[in-house]
Amino acid sequence: MNKILFEPLTIGNMTIKNRIGLAPMLNMPDIFTTFTITDRTIKWFEERAKGGAGLIMTGTFVLDLLNVPGAMDQFAKMAKAVHAHGAKLGVQIGAGGVLGGLGPSPMPYPDERHPMQSIFQYMTGQLSFMPGIETINVIPTEEIERLKGAFPLAAKALKDAGVDCVELHCAHGGATLYCAFISPFYNRREDEYGGSWENRLRFPVETLEDTVKFTVPAMEAAGISCFDVTQGSILHSPEGITIPLYYKRGCYIENAEAVKKATKLPVIGVGRIVDLDLAEKFLEDGKADIIYLGRQLTSDPETPNKYAQGRADEIRKCIGCLEGCGTPCPVNYDIFPEAVALTPAERKKKVLIIGGGVAGMEAARICALRGHQVVLMEKEAALGGTVAALAQDPLAAEFKNFIDYLGVQMRKLGIDVRVCREADTTVIGEIKPDAVILATGASLRMPDLAENKPGVMDHVEALKNRPAIGQKVVVWGLMYGAEFAISLAREGKEVTLIGEAGEDTLASHASNSRRWWIVRKLVDMPVVRASGEAQKVSNPKVLFHTRVEDINKDGISIIDNQGKRKILPFDTLIISRGRKKNDEMFSEIEGKAPEVYKIGDCANAANILGAVWSANELARKI
Repeated sequence: MNKILFEPLTIGNMTIKNRIGLAPMLNMPDIFTTFTITDRTIKWFEERAKGGAGLIMTGTFVLDLLNVPGAMDQFAKMAKAVHAHGAKLGVQIGAGGVLGGLGPSPMPYPDERHPMQSIFQYMTGQLSFMPGIETINVIPTEEIERLKGAFPLAAKALKDAGVDCVELHCAHGGATLYCAFISPFYNRREDEYGGSWENRLRFPVETLEDTVKFTVPAMEAAGISCFDVTQGSILHSPEGITIPLYYKRGCYIENAEAVKKATKLPVIGVGRIVDLDLAEKFLEDGKADIIYLGRQLTSDPETPNKYAQGRADEIRKCIGCLEGCGTPCPVNYDIFPEAVALTPAERKKKVLIIGGGVAGMEAARICALRGHQVVLMEKEAALGGTVAALAQDPLAAEFKNFIDYLGVQMRKLGIDVRVCREADTTVIGEIKPDAVILATGASLRMPDLAENKPGVMDHVEALKNRPAIGQKVVVWGLMYGAEFAISLAREGKEVTLIGEAGEDTLASHASNSRRWWIVRKLVDMPVVRASGEAQKVSNPKVLFHTRVEDINKDGISIIDNQGKRKILPFDTLIISRGRKKNDEMFSEIEGKAPEVYKIGDCANAANILGAVWSANELARKI
């Protein structure tokens, strides 16, 4: 394939076979549970090397963890496994910073508590995000000297174990000690490690045995061979580190581009890059020399190989949901260490799957791969169910990635897909399946007082019929409704979001990184904000502790927890509350086939991860 992506590149005295690297991430199996490198850890990195990435970079290892007995033996095994697939292995080394309770200076915050305590309590209602870390302790000069001496020793030990390179982690604000020293926000020391640029860079640069003025030339002069340009501060903008689906693909590549203009050394670019055509364009445009893929190589370790082989339509693109990201990944059950193995079925069966949402489609894919004859029936005209509906919202458009992938699999595996067909006991009698899998999903609950009222829609109906949504909108439901409210406000609608509960339930269905983005749009969180950072938006307006009393021609009548009543006029009222399982058919078909099962939301209303998980757990055992 004539692509820059697949051209070799030399970094220092190391040559990698292509321009695709695994970004350093903290989803390494076992490292943060047992604090050891296990065979599962080694397999994790080997799978990504086997999938075609040229450079495999581990997530951060703190120096003390590298000194655990037997660690270097495990690194040697990891290097051997990665090298077997023609890739190079790098180890990222860092030191715990402000997030872990250690920093260059006392807290620069008005609140005496550690800043993450306030954030964690606000978002979860719990008091402590990390027991024992209540404030920031100032690192003494003696410990700085110890860490400076430990780094080259660790690098030498890793090299002796077969590791090809090390990466010094100096990013993400208070997440790492080195970055905290560079930052004037965190570093207000008055000794030789604070004050001027030269002094603030002294610790990270002296770790590499040199010292000069500013970050890029300082590091270049200190002898580094390549820049990995990432972004985000763990306390100010963590969504720059774990980027949710609300950001465009390739966001932040301009950071790498700016660094590339300041150095002749190779530069690595990263930032929600899930499409290798886009990665290739960034290389062609000179924005970077290497492209790191993080969550994309979590959702599909074979991304480089599939792309090189002309099978880009089979790539399972990351959907940016940030649910698990390896423990497990919602769209890739196989990467979870405890996954049930995918093996050929002992006896080939005819399997009827009722329901074409992601649970039904995933079950159909797995059953077909195991050799079963599969019929998939869906009453609607298209597959995808609730996830396909959610993907119609611009903020959740990346959900379509999974629907597209599963659709391709339906065609390539020759699955008998029948849309616009509602299954019943008669159909079961006609098909005579050996097994029936019910995957009929869940429906949003419609409150009695909203039933059949003019201008009222549920969340999914509103997504499917967006042109019918009026100008003045009330969204009832603080969880799923929060994201939709923001999206409608961006379109120029006048939106009010209401719910009975308090702030701690706002967008509580979403992963922490997604929720952080949503919550900071809608409320004033007690966090330190970067200079010039936008405050909460005025549209949508959010009303907590609000109970609905009536819905009539004048609007929606509400009462707050102080007993104050108000009427909110609306053109459209969108109900986005709890869901109920669509499992009524189960009792009708039970006993009509030798085996009858239910999966996904109709078994337990959850999310994409739950749907895919339940589909695999069943389909791999039939």
